[in-house]
Amino acid sequence: FIDLTHPLDADVPVYPGDPPFSSEPVCSVPKDGYAVHALSASSHAGTHVDAPSHFFADGATIDQLPPSTFVLPAVVIDVSHKRARECISWAADVAPHTARIRPGTAVLFHTGWSRHWRDAAGRYFDHPWLAADVAVRLLALGVRVIGTDTMSPDQMPGAGMGEGEGEPDYGVHRAVLGAGGLIVENLANLGALAAAQRAAPAADAVLSVLPLRIARCDGSPVRAVA
Repeated sequence: FIDLTHPLDADVPVYPGDPPFSSEPVCSVPKDGYAVHALSASSHAGTHVDAPSHFFADGATIDQLPPSTFVLPAVVIDVSHKRARECISWAADVAPHTARIRPGTAVLFHTGWSRHWRDAAGRYFDHPWLAADVAVRLLALGVRVIGTDTMSPDQMPGAGMGEGEGEPDYGVHRAVLGAGGLIVENLANLGALAAAQRAAPAADAVLSVLPLRIARCDGSPVRAVA
């Protein structure tokens, strides 16, 4: 297996405004005879999956989706040539790969931005982003899961947005989740999966992003592997 998951610890970067992750010991083997930790986290901490209810009040919650939703064939599209806050477009970046994309396939975007995961200057938040029409066109091809090695497939708020653009429009989130699809964010090691895909182009990678079954929740951390 290729582990596509970032470890969860106190240094996990979180989306602006989200609560931080913490894991604090409450019992220990020397003191109590067993170990227990108290966990506190956003439902979108670390490598995680967004359920439709993340953006739509009447959308499916993470516990309502069958396990088969989260185990599926996957294709990696290498866009690691993209610069900070550069748009990933359909014509230049995705259309050349459509022959590999079949209905029911997860499409994973390898930007290489996971290398900035613990960047003290916050470079991780300045990642490339998908044009909304990329999501719309992938949905038309039968794709229902889009993943990325960035904080979001959409443009992040803050410095570097286009003139007159104060906040992102979350076009990819609205398109994918509005269609009942899923978004996987903060993936790691997509470069290794892309290399394996190049070495065996006729073989399908199988992606597993099984979440915790959290009742009525809009997302969950996952242990992503392929």
